[in-house]
Amino acid sequence: MAEALTTRERISPETRSFLTEKVRWAVMATLKRDGMPSQSVIWFDLADEPDTILLNTRKGRYKEQHLRRDPRMSLCVEDKDDYVTLEGRAELIDDDERGLADIQALARRYDSDPREFEGQHRVTILFRVERAIRHR
Repeated sequence: MAEALTTRERISPETRSFLTEKVRWAVMATLKRDGMPSQSVIWFDLADEPDTILLNTRKGRYKEQHLRRDPRMSLCVEDKDDYVTLEGRAELIDDDERGLADIQALARRYDSDPREFEGQHRVTILFRVERAIRHR
């Protein structure tokens, strides 16, 4: 199989299809205070805004703390030898009502029970993609 690497400043229609054609988990990387990366698996979906990924986390988690200090982050979504790496900056939305609605929508996408998040304080993360790398 021939390898191909494509780098763009925006999410291409082909990459959008890869991200939405089936449910996949993403690995999110943020930067710790000492500059070392911190990674975690996270649910995601495309936001309504172009070149924006919707994420969500519980208030107080390390990823939230890292992004408040330094909004740079990346996501990697893979399917065997085919993967996408997205780089950019996060915008944190501190709205409990929206945070709960967003995590419940993500739960439905990932075939989980949205009710398990009731009563939690959540932060919505809007990931503004500045660079998209596609490897196939």
